[in-house]
Amino acid sequence: MLKISIPEFYHKRVLHLLGFVVALFSTGIGIGGGTIFISAFISIFKFDFKRSAGLSLATIIPITFVGGASHLFFFSSPPSYKYFLVFIPMCIIGTIIGSKFIHKWNNQWLKWIFTIFLLIASFRILKLVDLPFLMFSSLNEISWTHEALFIMTFGIFIGIIATWLGIGCGLLIVPFFVIVMNFNIHEAICLSLTTMFFLTISATLMHHKLEQLDFKSYKALFLPSLAGAVIGSAISGLLPCFFLKQLFGIILALIACSYLYQLWTMAIKTVLSKTQRHE
Repeated sequence: MLKISIPEFYHKRVLHLLGFVVALFSTGIGIGGGTIFISAFISIFKFDFKRSAGLSLATIIPITFVGGASHLFFFSSPPSYKYFLVFIPMCIIGTIIGSKFIHKWNNQWLKWIFTIFLLIASFRILKLVDLPFLMFSSLNEISWTHEALFIMTFGIFIGIIATWLGIGCGLLIVPFFVIVMNFNIHEAICLSLTTMFFLTISATLMHHKLEQLDFKSYKALFLPSLAGAVIGSAISGLLPCFFLKQLFGIILALIACSYLYQLWTMAIKTVLSKTQRHE
């Protein structure tokens, strides 16, 4: 990952700008911006991963509150409330489970799985591939009981991932409900942002309990993130579904490729380091 050094004096100003830009961008496509925050905190501010994860989750809270409320009440027809009632509690349970095992899991393997999923999902959304195991067009036609069990399982998984990686998981939630549950993109964004609000509160509390939350940096990020979220939500509500879906697919592919490059580079460096030690 590229390392950038900035003087201490400018840290607060850069945090203001980062919070605003990420919120503006992320609420428009139904994500919390965690992947961008994590990368920026580590590469620009030299924060360690645990500190970055806690700060990222805390910053996503105001972003998703504004984004979720805007899509829920003003800009789009929300999906049936039964999806909110089934999915959100399971995500919160997942954060509690994830916090119990956060020190025991190898995040590198999780990042590989996360990256591969993003890449496949982006290709499917952009209709570059038509993989059979992603074709669940009839899933939302089966009985609600079976559908609910499937969504609940996915919700627990999302909660665990959010706690371990410090992200809101909008990059997973939106593709899942668009591809698997056959939601339109506005419905998926609405559910994603609303879910992430409750999800990130729970995950942030878990990180605070583990003393991994940086309140000083969070104060600098809060208001700019709120302002960016308001503008981003307004823009998103005016965009047609097809354009928004294509935009999301492209951004998903770019983020996946970026992650893939970082992981591949780290893997090569690890192999070379081990080789040199043996020599």
